Amino acid sequence: MRGVAKCFFCREDVKVGEVGVYRKVSGWAQVRPQGGINSLALMSVPEAWAHSACLDRQKQVKSGRVPQEETLF
Repeated sequence: MRGVAKCFFCREDVKVGEVGVYRKVSGWAQVRPQGGINSLALMSVPEAWAHSACLDRQKQVKSGRVPQEETLF
């Protein structure tokens, strides 16, 4: 799977299938006896794509941490 899609968060181009890129999917997860879930089965076609850095920023926002500004020294 190769190509280009727009990042869900920044709308810039994402190289689809590149290592480290995130894809948004849905599927079925089985509950395990020891708790948690197993990997997704019957995953859907990717609904959206995102850069790793964009997703990291969103995780920071969701956790209540202020996203760090990139600076040059």
